Amino acid sequence: LDALRFEGLAAEDAQRLKQVTVLFADIVGSTVMARQLDAEDIHTIIDGTLTSLSNIVESHYGRVLQYAGDSLLAVFGADESHEDDPENAVRAGLAFLKASQKIAREVEQHHRLEGFGIRVGVNTGRVLLGGGVDAENSIRGITVHVAARMEQNAPTGCLRISHNTYCHVRGIFDVSEQAPIDVKGLAEPINSYLVHGIKPRAFRNRSRGIDGIETRMIGREAELKQLQQGFHALYEHKVPHHDAASAITVVANAGIGKSRLLYEFENWAETRPESYYIFKGRARPQTRQQPYGLLRDILAWRLQIAESDSAEVARDKLLQTIAPLFDQSEAAQIDILGHLVGLDFSASPHLHGVLDDSEQIRNRGFHAAAQIFQRLAQSKHIPCVLILDDLQWADDDSLDFLNYLLDVNRDVAMLIIGMTRPELYERRPDWPARNSSAARIDLQSLGSTHSHELASELLNRLGDIPVTLHQMVTGSTDGNPFYMEELIKMLIDDGAIISNVEKWQLVPEKLSNTRVPDSLTGVLQARLDNLSVPERATLQRASVIGFEFCDLALAALDKSCVECLPALIQRELIVPHENAVNGIQGARNYSFHHHILHKVTYKSLLKHDRQRFHLGTAAWFENRVKTRGSDNLGTTAYHYQRGGEAKRATHYYALAAEDATSRHSRDATLHYVQQALALCDSDDHNLRWRLLSAREKIRATQDDRQAHDADLDAMAIIAEAIDSDNLRAEGLLCRAMALCSAGNYPAAEETSRSVLLFTQDSSATAIAARACGTQAFALRRMGNFSTAKPVAENGLRLAREAGDRAVESELLSNLSGLASESGNLLESFQFDLEYLAITRATGDKAREVNALNT
Repeated sequence: LDALRFEGLAAEDAQRLKQVTVLFADIVGSTVMARQLDAEDIHTIIDGTLTSLSNIVESHYGRVLQYAGDSLLAVFGADESHEDDPENAVRAGLAFLKASQKIAREVEQHHRLEGFGIRVGVNTGRVLLGGGVDAENSIRGITVHVAARMEQNAPTGCLRISHNTYCHVRGIFDVSEQAPIDVKGLAEPINSYLVHGIKPRAFRNRSRGIDGIETRMIGREAELKQLQQGFHALYEHKVPHHDAASAITVVANAGIGKSRLLYEFENWAETRPESYYIFKGRARPQTRQQPYGLLRDILAWRLQIAESDSAEVARDKLLQTIAPLFDQSEAAQIDILGHLVGLDFSASPHLHGVLDDSEQIRNRGFHAAAQIFQRLAQSKHIPCVLILDDLQWADDDSLDFLNYLLDVNRDVAMLIIGMTRPELYERRPDWPARNSSAARIDLQSLGSTHSHELASELLNRLGDIPVTLHQMVTGSTDGNPFYMEELIKMLIDDGAIISNVEKWQLVPEKLSNTRVPDSLTGVLQARLDNLSVPERATLQRASVIGFEFCDLALAALDKSCVECLPALIQRELIVPHENAVNGIQGARNYSFHHHILHKVTYKSLLKHDRQRFHLGTAAWFENRVKTRGSDNLGTTAYHYQRGGEAKRATHYYALAAEDATSRHSRDATLHYVQQALALCDSDDHNLRWRLLSAREKIRATQDDRQAHDADLDAMAIIAEAIDSDNLRAEGLLCRAMALCSAGNYPAAEETSRSVLLFTQDSSATAIAARACGTQAFALRRMGNFSTAKPVAENGLRLAREAGDRAVESELLSNLSGLASESGNLLESFQFDLEYLAITRATGDKAREVNALNT
């Protein structure tokens, strides 16, 4: 009996129902070959081709199951399932076509025979594997027949995929939608697509939902049409007094359906025949404090810069990709843009003369970035589409850039689609500013009718849906689609719905015992509670790293956690990202299924566990600072702060503040300084000076004079506490420059003279030169030219002595103005020539323009 039972179990195991991707390939022209070539030549060509195709299948992790004359059948995911099985099958199909082109040339060359080619068809679905004759290679089911129809209806040299496969590979390949095809055994024709190639950078579009359930979008048809109209407008003739560049912002609370609407729009746009350049960017909670964080993400997506790329690799990608858009004489623009977004081009000769002029770096970086869009769009008359997600977390510097982009590129065919929660408008009530073609779409919760429609779609595999279940799903979720999906997943986790079968099954006794949490947070918490201990621990550790996390960072906290990631993917709690090109070997990025899930998971941790994991994460990011420069300074500081290491957090916040100041990132500087000052010891005068000095540089360019004066007063107190003449001089110089900016020239002149009292030390020569320049400028504005000139000449001598070209050029400009206003035009011209020569030597374009205009 035991032997019979074992045989029965073995037979049962030999047959499996499984979702796979099936590929059919057929050699075209074999009949013609049979008439014109002998059997040995035909055998050589056919057998050689099938061998080549079989090798391609194996290299893409598939397995050839059957050969039939001049065709083959391969399957992906039969032995071991992978998330990217459909993608691997399509990539293999494209490789088939490329290989067949080479074979066709060889057949024509050696046998003078034209017309050789292959057709490929791919479909994804459930099949029965094993059993019967040739059990090892047996495969049955409608999925196989659909794959065969895809191949039979593909033009020679083409790859046709079914809609089922397309749903798994959206966004990765260039496709065009085809007319529906009838398939024997199916009541309705099926949609299919021809695949033309791989997109320059794979960006997998994933819609939220329930695994195995594909629902149509419900209740958002009007909003989708509005996005489509914005797209069509890119190709229409220009309307007088109407900007070619436009922006559409979709606004909704979490879980209402922004992601699904964007998902449907992208899929629709992808199948359009019109050409367009696509850019994408996504803000994250930590982006708000990263200088130009969203702008960097936009460029990184387009240029395929991975988080795991070293600083050197990232710089090379920027140079190689953007350089063709600029003339050789414009190389400085690329370096300045790279430096602005944190790729550290400080060693570039193009930046030597402007490194201390953060405002110029910002302005020229904005110009260079806008030029990328303009030159792409105008070179081939192809519009640009920029898709931005989670704008509520975007840093203000990047939002400033987007407003600048819409303004200066108003005549460029460009559509910006932004997804955001309402809180964006709390700090940017006029978003986006200065654009006559801006539109706002407000998504509301689904109404009763649409909620019932969505519930019916989500539960359709149950067949007849009990009224009690329908009411449970719709009655407590307030028209929030994400809430509805998570509630159904909770019922699956609880065993009230059995979903691992073709037709779902309801377990009434478990359903009746289910207590539906009265909030989305409660539903998500219930899902966490249903996890195994290792799975829950993995998700909790990942939540400390962030909404997005790298498996290497997770392994640094606990190596065993990485083993639980596949189970969390299967439960649809996390989402894997595409492996990065040129990334760290074996590294992969993941994100939580939703920001609310991330927040709930993080809050489920005990305080001492949070601190411990934050410290481990901080140590990992600290090591990344060594390879990626300033990228992770703020992140490292944040994790040290949350881990209770105030001293190390302060150190990295100070570095982050100084880096932000050097790039004129105003909000990031203010944030980092505020965080550091709150943690810094009150008697750490040197560090507090560094922080206040960084903030003063930013506040000097803003309108809040009271806050700026407060920083200057605080700096004066520190200078006295340290008893440092150099710091006294530096603080007074900042005050004198502020007084000049405010138009209080007598006070500025007096304060500048005070600076010189504290600059007797040789190390303060540059400060003395700058003080002379400020004093001379104030005297000039007061009309005291005779006194101003010797002061400026003394400053020029000191600047040259200190080797400070920037101050030297400012003083030459001052002397030129003094000479001109005194009627000595020849002397003024000579100063201007010297001034112009320095600006060109240092690459200071802002002052060069000023020199040319004087």
